[in-house]
Amino acid sequence: MKNPVLPTLTALTLASACADIRPHSDLMVDAAADVDAIRFERAMHRFDSARTAMPEDAEAHSRYAEMATYFQLYAKAAEVWERVLELEPANAAAWDGYFHALRWAGIFETDRRYGEKLMQLLPDALRNASRRPGLYDNAQDAAADVGQLEAYHAVLNDRRESEADNPVFLQHLGEAQLALAELQEGDRSQVLKDSMRAELDALAERNRDNAEIAAPILYRLAAGYDYLWLGAQADVQLAKELTANKDIWLSRLLAAPDRGVLADDLRYWDLVLKFQIPRGGPGAAEDMDQAMRIVEEGMESSTLSHRGAWVNRRESLVRAMADQAMADEPAPGDESRSMAAEPRRPGLAPEYAEPLFEAVMDEIAWQNVAPTSSLSRLLHYGIEPQRVLEEAINLEEALRADRPGYLYAGSRGEARESSRQSVIASARVLQARALAQLGETEAAGELFEELATESPGSQTLAQFGRHLVRTGQPERGLDMLVEALAHGGGWRRTAEEAAAAAGLPVEVVDERLAVRQPVVQAELEARALGARLELDPPDLALPDQNDVEWALRDLTGKVVVLKFWATWCGPCLAEFPHFVKLLEKYEDDDEVVFLTVATAGSPREGLKEYLAENGYTFPVLLDNEGKAVDFEILGYPTTFFLDPDGLIQYRREGFEENGYEHQTAIRIDALRTGGGM
Repeated sequence: MKNPVLPTLTALTLASACADIRPHSDLMVDAAADVDAIRFERAMHRFDSARTAMPEDAEAHSRYAEMATYFQLYAKAAEVWERVLELEPANAAAWDGYFHALRWAGIFETDRRYGEKLMQLLPDALRNASRRPGLYDNAQDAAADVGQLEAYHAVLNDRRESEADNPVFLQHLGEAQLALAELQEGDRSQVLKDSMRAELDALAERNRDNAEIAAPILYRLAAGYDYLWLGAQADVQLAKELTANKDIWLSRLLAAPDRGVLADDLRYWDLVLKFQIPRGGPGAAEDMDQAMRIVEEGMESSTLSHRGAWVNRRESLVRAMADQAMADEPAPGDESRSMAAEPRRPGLAPEYAEPLFEAVMDEIAWQNVAPTSSLSRLLHYGIEPQRVLEEAINLEEALRADRPGYLYAGSRGEARESSRQSVIASARVLQARALAQLGETEAAGELFEELATESPGSQTLAQFGRHLVRTGQPERGLDMLVEALAHGGGWRRTAEEAAAAAGLPVEVVDERLAVRQPVVQAELEARALGARLELDPPDLALPDQNDVEWALRDLTGKVVVLKFWATWCGPCLAEFPHFVKLLEKYEDDDEVVFLTVATAGSPREGLKEYLAENGYTFPVLLDNEGKAVDFEILGYPTTFFLDPDGLIQYRREGFEENGYEHQTAIRIDALRTGGGM
């Protein structure tokens, strides 16, 4: 099922850079200065030239691999980390970086060989880097991806005695035990969970009165009880006990003076927020301050990509602080402010506006995400529209040049190009909105109209409609907003405002929508069906939750809807009520089969509980072998539609509630025997 070979982002990026033939020492100095100045692309090219000039310099290779990892060029990074370890076999940071690159190369290249190689190297890695938290995270996730969780646990268990004083190792051994327990059923699962609970209770008892306990041990206790709690929510009393224990140790962790040593473990942030999410009301300011201190500690991480992630967390936190300020102190008349207004909200007080602007500019400088939502937030509050305009233009230029750091690197082929064009359109919408705020009404209108014509969709149509309402053309704006609604957008309030401004009753919105929606729906259906994939599927033969074996090769002659999902995936669970409606619709149809595959990381006991609680009886295949990798799945849910000849013809990623049943049905009906295009 591999796609045709396409030029990789690595090739596109490196081919655009001219080789720098200056002395090795000069290149290293200048590249380091580029990193300090957050000029990462230039630094990457200079480190590349430096390692070419001196192939035996492990540092040059390491620095280049760090930059390649930062820009999600994982296959290249893995290759270079391997060279570093040839030169320095005991380099703990290199082992950590290598495992990170291997794990994500396996995901982005959808190639299980990367994960299998990681598992082969795990004993060597542990001998040299057993105190690196990230190494375990990547190893356990890779083991789940390729169906080798039991082998992962066995490797860790072999080192239990030699790592008895290593809290990082012990924490991850406990997590491995729990992950394995979740894939077991009945008594075996409970024995493993009880064993982990006993170890945590013993560790807690030894350290309960220890005022000098180190942050990694506190983290192990808080995280361990949290992991157990996730699997114990059906037992109310047990869940309460585990929550109380977690909160005790997390409170102490938050007060630990050495908690900054956890900056390289990004799950630390997630754990903290479970305990202390800023929600407004009494104590909100203190919660925000505490969260910001944790972010600033995270910025001291030794890993560039981790610091980039903390930059994004800081922007999210500052944004939350700004939004909370507006929620706590609404401006007079804010409740009735027009949806068509630009900016959409009144201005922020300087103590919130300035940090928000600075955080967004930092996020842009770090170049590890397309900052459309962050720039949009600045326009939402009318902050620095001139700067937003400039950055949105820069973003469009970067996307057109296909520079690294702006798109999800796992997307390829048509999906990647579609994503690139979508973000370009979003960047241009930002430009038009910024022009409107700067008073350049005519230029904004021209750009909005161009976007609505060239890239018609709910956002571009609605933004043009908003602009028309603002500039005294409410009836034309109403038509654009109705088009946006027909495309699935949530712009009803603005459409009703447009109708009122045009002197029309609000009922006209539904009247016009009734005319346009069938036409737009037909266009979207034709686009959704489009060209078929005509792909042979990988072999798939797995047992379901009732130990009934299912194999795709046995379903020839039927249309097969094959959904990959995970118990921890929110959109997957949100999709199921709609999925069940489809099952009911087709339950008497012998030409259609629905199968779901629970990914290798889905807890078996939790899965059975979830199915029982919701009364779901449809087949759920248990992917203990990591088949999702063979199907090139990069996110959940992912659904495949196979024709009666057994070929994959359509692929759908993610879950969109609006029109879900209809969009699924048209694909099924298109693939029936004798039906189709």
